[in-house]
Amino acid sequence: MTTFDLKDRYRWSSRLRRGRTGLPAEEAGRASWSILTGWIASAALCLALAALSPAPAMPWVLAGLLSLSGFVWLGAAITRAGPPANATHLTAWDAALLAFAASFGVQSAARLGLLSA
Repeated sequence: MTTFDLKDRYRWSSRLRRGRTGLPAEEAGRASWSILTGWIASAALCLALAALSPAPAMPWVLAGLLSLSGFVWLGAAITRAGPPANATHLTAWDAALLAFAASFGVQSAARLGLLSA
């Protein structure tokens, strides 16, 4: 059975560094903008669909749609994206986190009464 030697930290860091696959800077920038514009488009679609609902229910519908968008981004991250850690550019994991954070923000604002007309 293999044991983990705490004093052998230098070999572990070189192994981890060797296993990373980094994107070139130009490609990482394009990937980041692609993810960011995709998330903005999905948030705008959620806002447009929520605008069709009655005014008192609009914040809750928007929060639900943003949460659903977060689950869609999470599914895309699980199936297509790489691991969430050590990425130098935005990934689908980040878009899912942004969608969930936006949903939480809308819910908090609605509970505080900031979105009532």
